[in-house]
Amino acid sequence: MKVVWSDDAVWALVALEARLAQRHHAQRAASIIEGLVHRVDRLQDHPQLGRVVPEYGQSQLRELVDKWNRVLYRLRADAIEVVTIVPARMSLDERDISDE
Repeated sequence: MKVVWSDDAVWALVALEARLAQRHHAQRAASIIEGLVHRVDRLQDHPQLGRVVPEYGQSQLRELVDKWNRVLYRLRADAIEVVTIVPARMSLDERDISDE
């Protein structure tokens, strides 16, 4: 199944790389982002790799979680849509992403 990135997810990825580049050198930031994108690409063959987002409990809204980030994605009939990337410590209670 094809993985597509929403505009919000692309902006979140760019912002994450910028924040990482401030803490580390640009090459290290790019390497971290490359690893995250590679992990998301694995969804093509394993769309249910992530867990259901606990705040929503909807089987089609899932997330890949690591120590620092939550990559939220939605299972669609024709694609896997990466919705956004948020810090792992961030609660989604205030965000309405269930129908975006």
